[in-house]
Amino acid sequence: MIGVRHSAADPARVLVVADGEAAAQAIVARLGDAIAADPATTEPSRMLADAKRFKPDVVLLGFASLDAAVRQTLALRATKNADAGAAFMLLLCETADLATAARLCREGVCDDYVQHFPTPADPDRLAASLRLACRVALVSRPRAPARARPIVLVVEDDTFSHQLIAITLETRGVDLVFEADGATALQRIGAVQPDLVLMDVMLPGRDGVDLTQSLKADPALAGIPVVMLTGDARREVLMRSMEAGAADFIVKPFTPDALLAKLAKYLPLMH
Repeated sequence: MIGVRHSAADPARVLVVADGEAAAQAIVARLGDAIAADPATTEPSRMLADAKRFKPDVVLLGFASLDAAVRQTLALRATKNADAGAAFMLLLCETADLATAARLCREGVCDDYVQHFPTPADPDRLAASLRLACRVALVSRPRAPARARPIVLVVEDDTFSHQLIAITLETRGVDLVFEADGATALQRIGAVQPDLVLMDVMLPGRDGVDLTQSLKADPALAGIPVVMLTGDARREVLMRSMEAGAADFIVKPFTPDALLAKLAKYLPLMH
């Protein structure tokens, strides 16, 4: 287990927990300049004590077995020390474990997952996911919406994505509003006042990242979480979204389980 600090511009405390020190060091090495290594390292048996001492904002769990990661996550969740138990839990998992990881997010065991283990091939993607986890962990979690059924406004011009989102959410206690034109989306968001916005990056009329930046600059709309939809998972696209104020992102094509897991983090009343 290794404690690490994020960059000075984004000072989240990150704890890397793995099968052993060598595995944790390998994960840190993959992150490169994204984080600065902390000298604190301990044996796995000292995880709870070290988590209490380090007070992490984010716990990054990279185990060869997803079951092992779940055991460690549950141990941290169960601790009476709020600094450890309330940390943002980010799982690294293999392709074969994606469906299980999505289910664990829906059940509240973990907060998010990254397809990046055991042999990461894209350190930039891992770094971007970790930076996003740090950002989410450092802001206040949204309150449950006052209305009985949360409203999700989907800014997306692709008909297939509309259908997939509608089929996935129609029985989940969510009301959906669709907007296909980026040029008029901000006005629509202001009129509807949704509980969450699903924002495509590539839109006719206006870029989704630019639209998100304008939304976050409006005090009346700034508190609405924005989850980006993107078919381009390059680090620069994800970083632009984060810098614009997006709370999270979903890479297309996505599964219904992945969509539900993401939205459940921001819509407590969704069932």
